[in-house]
Amino acid sequence: MDDWMQDFAGYVRELLPEELAAPFIALARPAVRLSRAEEGETVVGRLGGLPRLPEGVPWPGADEGRAMQFLAELDCAAFAAYETDVDLPAEGALLFFSTWDNAAARVILLPPGAVRVPERDVPVSGDARVFPEAPLAARTVATWPTRSHDELVNLGQEFWDRPVEEEPDEDLEEEEAGEESGEPFGDLLAEFAGTGGDRVHQVGGYSDALQAPIEVAAAYRVGGLTPKDPGFAAEAAQWVTLLQLDEDNGMMFGDGGILIFGIRRDRLAARDFSQVFPHVQGH
Repeated sequence: MDDWMQDFAGYVRELLPEELAAPFIALARPAVRLSRAEEGETVVGRLGGLPRLPEGVPWPGADEGRAMQFLAELDCAAFAAYETDVDLPAEGALLFFSTWDNAAARVILLPPGAVRVPERDVPVSGDARVFPEAPLAARTVATWPTRSHDELVNLGQEFWDRPVEEEPDEDLEEEEAGEESGEPFGDLLAEFAGTGGDRVHQVGGYSDALQAPIEVAAAYRVGGLTPKDPGFAAEAAQWVTLLQLDEDNGMMFGDGGILIFGIRRDRLAARDFSQVFPHVQGH
């Protein structure tokens, strides 16, 4: 079993009988969790700073001509050392931009060896910002579906609400110890997923679904489908999380939200980043 899977699989098997645990564990997906790089850690990308675009590559702008904010860069070659469920390019760099309100976004793939300009005129103005530069380190983690992903995995509320019995306290009287107890499996799983207050930046895997998964949102808003349509599940399955950004480094995404760059698998395989889908989820 892969290292990233062991803690998750062990925890699920503590909570569920094997006939339920095994198929649920099989739904797990590896993702790359990004955090501020500390001294000695391998740097795989960065938040903020300037994009350092090559000569001839314009700073992306929205339809009305206003420059987008530069949010993050990923070093594709560095990412090759980390397992994830998305097919990133093996070389080059991915640059992520969005409008100040995150209504539109651009992703630029720079080829390896591109000669980048360290400084250039910064066209950002108005509500858009230039954020401080912060290097990022990476580790592979397990991600799994939650209640909010049920339109994708169809486990049903009965599965998430299944009570997990606690070990009875020997000091309790017999009738108290025999009473039904336990927390819903879905709630315990959410506690296990707690990040201790860390910001959750992520590549691949199941993204956070505060309202709806990126797959569902993209199938509806880009594909024009609803869950009742015959092709909905197939369209949703085509979408993956290219990058999830949490509020960090001065970036704001609604009310305590996250910004997810979604992309179809076929476009990612073709290295076509012209039609990414930006999706903000907030509280």
